[in-house]
Amino acid sequence: MDIKDVVRIYKLAKLELKEDEVSMIADKFNQTLDFIKPIFEVDTKDVELEELAVSHLASLREDKVLKSIDRSEALKNAKDTEYGYFRLNWEL
Repeated sequence: MDIKDVVRIYKLAKLELKEDEVSMIADKFNQTLDFIKPIFEVDTKDVELEELAVSHLASLREDKVLKSIDRSEALKNAKDTEYGYFRLNWEL
């Protein structure tokens, strides 16, 4: 991951990023990616897919239909909207 990618991710997440931190954060991202890389190299073609359902005793609440927040209220602090929805700028 290069510095350009780090800046883009931080802009998309609307996080502040100090110029002197960009290189250090890029290094940390790359260390993490290097750490997990072996996971993607494991040969799993002969491994049967399995679902694991853990039994637990959690009590479930009853579903209740409640009034939703008004759309205009939900969007009032949005930086950008389109057709009544939040709009994201993926081209940062």
